[in-house]
Amino acid sequence: MKIAHIVARNEAICSLQRTDCRGRSSLAMTLVVVFVLALSGCRTDFTAELNAAESLLGVLNSVEQSSSEVDARLIKQYVKDVAEKCQKIQNELTDTLELEQAQMLVNFCAIQEHLQSCLDRKELIDAEVVQTRNQIFNLKTDLKERRADKDSANLYIEQEFLFVESLNEGTEQVVVELNGCFETYAELKDEIDRLLIALPSKEVDGVE
Repeated sequence: MKIAHIVARNEAICSLQRTDCRGRSSLAMTLVVVFVLALSGCRTDFTAELNAAESLLGVLNSVEQSSSEVDARLIKQYVKDVAEKCQKIQNELTDTLELEQAQMLVNFCAIQEHLQSCLDRKELIDAEVVQTRNQIFNLKTDLKERRADKDSANLYIEQEFLFVESLNEGTEQVVVELNGCFETYAELKDEIDRLLIALPSKEVDGVE
């Protein structure tokens, strides 16, 4: 309600009562100003929440950077190479392998599944990063426009920090497993190539 309108109403009431309205007009003006200032002072301060959201974006960017260093193209090359080698040996092998050779072949072929699992998890993490970033941007907009509930905003930020941390741990685990797969491939490649050479068909080139 506008101040002038309140004062006018007060003047009309005083006129009907045939009293001096000057004092009441001043009092009404003072009360309205105090009320407006009180409403302004009650506006929720979301500075802490905005800073927390910004920090959350920083952690999310770190996760994205770590995931981007995982070369999906290289993983796919290794998956294809291992699959082709194992399929060729299984299709064309005629002699029975010694126990040590058989175990080596099993370990080598298992790399394919591990690599594919790492690739799938990387792609899932990348998708979650994009979705989470959009949600945080939306939260920041609500905070800036003071449309958010403070308690709900704090709870959401706390939950998102835990979720982003899980994404970070997931990325680190993918990197560890990939390095293990690459090491196993390097250790077994020469023996696998010897098995391929012994087959009655031409050699399949490996990943350089």
